[in-house]
Amino acid sequence: MSEAIMYAIDASHVKDADAAMHFVEKWQDTKEAPSARIATFFVRLLQTWPEDESKGAVWHEDFTHNQPAGLMLTMVFELSEFDAERLQQLRAIAKHHGVHIFDPEGYVLYLSDGSEASTSVIIPEIGSPTQCKSGVRFDGVYETRMKESWSYLCFTSDGKIFWQSIGGRFPARSVMDTFITGDAFIVKGNYKPGINAFSARLKAAFGSFKMEGTFKDDGLHVHSERTNGKYPYDTVYTFLPL
Repeated sequence: MSEAIMYAIDASHVKDADAAMHFVEKWQDTKEAPSARIATFFVRLLQTWPEDESKGAVWHEDFTHNQPAGLMLTMVFELSEFDAERLQQLRAIAKHHGVHIFDPEGYVLYLSDGSEASTSVIIPEIGSPTQCKSGVRFDGVYETRMKESWSYLCFTSDGKIFWQSIGGRFPARSVMDTFITGDAFIVKGNYKPGINAFSARLKAAFGSFKMEGTFKDDGLHVHSERTNGKYPYDTVYTFLPL
């Protein structure tokens, strides 16, 4: 079984995923009493998904070692049970209690006002690295033709990966701009470089995915599927420079 770790954060000044990550690092070992927002959020959370599994086997770990403390609560969900519907339920509970939800794997911060924030795509500056040891390039996008659309991948030098499908074919700069503006249909995550290869975990509002890619003579061979093993797909991407 695999888990999905989420953090509830009571900090209105935290506005993006980078700030949320720093906040978690600072507060994750605190022994302070939970804030009022975190405490009431925790009560509602367990009313929605009790630890006795009477409303589903949602929890990968109970809260024996993850009690609410200070301005934060660590939640460890069962990945196979934590689908898009439950994510939206979690966000609704958090919004009601005025707390953020941070997803460190997808590197997305779901703000208490119902919006979301993540790290934007960073277009490489002149003279900066354009490729990592895996062979992945940052100075453009990877494209492939699907049955009724075009699929695009984008990588950044700090380990982020972005993925989406678009109705038509567009220049690399236009595609990059859509990744920068972002929306709920862009799949986001982190990748780990290998030898002429990479692996990644990604997430969007409609589901979670895992991906593996290998560079061969004819392009970037990518296998993707939902984290529960559904909808496997294999295709070959080619690089489209800026």
